[in-house]
Formats: sequence, structure tokens, C-alpha cells
Amino acid sequence: MAKILLIDDMAGVRRTVSAVLKRAGHKVTEADDGGIGLQLLKSDQFDLVITDMLMPNHDGMEVILFLEQQPKRPRVLAISGGGSQVSSDDAFMLARKKADATLAKPFDNSELLAAVDKLLKVEA
Repeated sequence: MAKILLIDDMAGVRRTVSAVLKRAGHKVTEADDGGIGLQLLKSDQFDLVITDMLMPNHDGMEVILFLEQQPKRPRVLAISGGGSQVSSDDAFMLARKKADATLAKPFDNSELLAAVDKLLKVEA
């Protein structure tokens, strides 16, 4: 069981991803924007952070850059999709350079679990 922070401004995505991860035995903490995610990261430790890249009030790149400065940082799975195509593509290109893994929305449950399992095995 891993402790996972899920940061996404879309309630439906958070609800679905959280349910899939909990069914797989993980403990999931949710944040509906990057600002709340950053607060949680300052007060708690996580094994994995799953963050959307395009969000109001601090985006996923800000979360990733904050984590880069931490002495013991969790693995990072960046997810993105929607928004304007240009900003979405740019954000995802940046995420590929900085995050440990990326998933483009929409993704299915098996893709999500495979990415999470791979990242957590690297940590173990």
C-alpha cells in the first residue's frame, strides 16, 4: 500500500482515479488544485504524487518544481488533457522532462495502475 497525493481540479477525474487507486489498496489524499497540493506536500510525506498539469491556483509544473527542491521527493506521475491544445501540449512536453512518468487523458484504469505500479516498484 502506498500513500498517494492526487492533485486535479476536475472532480470527476479525482473521484474516478481515487476510487481505482483505493480499490488497488492505496491510501489516497485528494487536492483540487496545486495550491492545496503544495500545502499538503509541506505538511505530509507521500510515496507518489499524481498531478494534473493544467490547473488554476498553481499548476502541475509548480508542484513538480517544488518537489525537485525537496531532499526526499516522492515519485511524480503527471497527467494532462483538455484545455487549449497549445497550452496542453506545452505543459505535457515540460512534464515529460521533469516528471517520472506521464499519462495523457483520457487513460483507462489499467494504464493508470500500470504506471503507478511501475513508479512504486522503482521506489521499493
